[in-house]
Amino acid sequence: MDAQDQAILEELHRVEVEIEDVQVQIQMLLEQQEKLHERQSELKTLLEACKGSGDPVTDDASTTVENWSGQFEWDSEADDVRFNVFGISTYRANQREIVNAIMSGRDVLVIMAAGGGKSLCYQLPAILRDGVALVVSPLLSLIQDQVMGLTALGIPVHMLTSTTSKEDEKFIYRALEKGEGDLKLLYVTPEKISKSKRFMSKLEKCHRAGCLSLISIDVCIFLKKIIIFILDSEVRLSISVLSFSWLSIVVGLVVLIQMC
Repeated sequence: MDAQDQAILEELHRVEVEIEDVQVQIQMLLEQQEKLHERQSELKTLLEACKGSGDPVTDDASTTVENWSGQFEWDSEADDVRFNVFGISTYRANQREIVNAIMSGRDVLVIMAAGGGKSLCYQLPAILRDGVALVVSPLLSLIQDQVMGLTALGIPVHMLTSTTSKEDEKFIYRALEKGEGDLKLLYVTPEKISKSKRFMSKLEKCHRAGCLSLISIDVCIFLKKIIIFILDSEVRLSISVLSFSWLSIVVGLVVLIQMC
């Protein structure tokens, strides 16, 4: 086989893999469309019922104010992990409330000053909850620091970036798709989410298996040089989240914004 034949075969393989990825995405979109049609019918029925009764449509959940400072069933375990794993004696301001909201399956938007302790807000729930937590962060250096720090604490963590070795990549994909190996936190860049169809396919399988514990988007808005790219990638991430129906009941979405 000459070099030209080899090149054609390699390109053919790449095309076939991409076709397979596209077919998976089409199937997921069709399933999402069906769910949306069902919800549309439910809402129309509800609206007609409200019109017939003359009562306004109300949402009791939207008027309920939760006390996130109260007692929760995971308090003892959270305190144990915070002290014995992270070596932190007490929570900083708002950390406990944020952790409780995430553990309750709520979507959370966190705005903190630099050094406010936002990382613990998703790292602690990631350890307490079953499955893998996905952390999206724009800075490779920040990801590397986080991974090194968590590894030193004995926490199963990996990163999937342009610098990840083939061996580690295979381990991560097996962990996402089949639940093999020990993995609690997975750090990725926005580029990985926006450009890797294979990764998104594995992530969807992880979610369908009930093994995706939460998604955390770590945003540093003071980085002016890359903020436009970050926002563009995160918009595409949000579209992916919607297309995969990653509801807060199943997967908590945590958005962290650092002010300085």
